[in-house]
Amino acid sequence: TSDDPRWECVDIRAVRDVPNPPTLEQVKANPKLADMALVRLGRLSVQPVTPAEWKEVCRMGGLTPAP
Repeated sequence: TSDDPRWECVDIRAVRDVPNPPTLEQVKANPKLADMALVRLGRLSVQPVTPAEWKEVCRMGGLTPAP
């Protein structure tokens, strides 16, 4: 927690397992994810993910439609 109003925290919960989690190599090889922060900046523990990126990663992992 923090008193800094710029700091935000969200609670997340998995709604189901990802049948085939995509590897970093697969993510980097996907042209639809070329602009993703994970690809451009390397491994990050926290990163922004656009709705389109989320949908593509879910598709790659066997979750369609994306939760």
